Amino acid sequence: MNRTVAMIAVAASLFAGLNSPVAAQTAERLMNGNSIYGVPFAGQKTDFVVDLDSRRAINIECGQTVQFRQGGKTFAWKFDVVGHRSVDLSKIAPAGFASKPFKVYVDKNEGERA
Repeated sequence: MNRTVAMIAVAASLFAGLNSPVAAQTAERLMNGNSIYGVPFAGQKTDFVVDLDSRRAINIECGQTVQFRQGGKTFAWKFDVVGHRSVDLSKIAPAGFASKPFKVYVDKNEGERA
């Protein structure tokens, strides 16, 4: 009987962990630690430059790079998105960067359409 109670307690703690902020963070990471949305981009030239003060969303293809600007701040991202889902900018932006909702809609690229 004690073994059954112990197993239930372990299962309950694992289930509770699925709803924790730490579990949410790891759900957005690949096994290698990279984001499921892509990686920060440090190259010189991006495919798009977006002023967040004038747009609410952008449509791109997987693998493209975008430089985001807001006021005097900038950051760039290469979108290699698992499942080609939309990305809420707050998930990838540096802390304090995006002050309003912004979506990046990621579609398959030409190489993936075959």
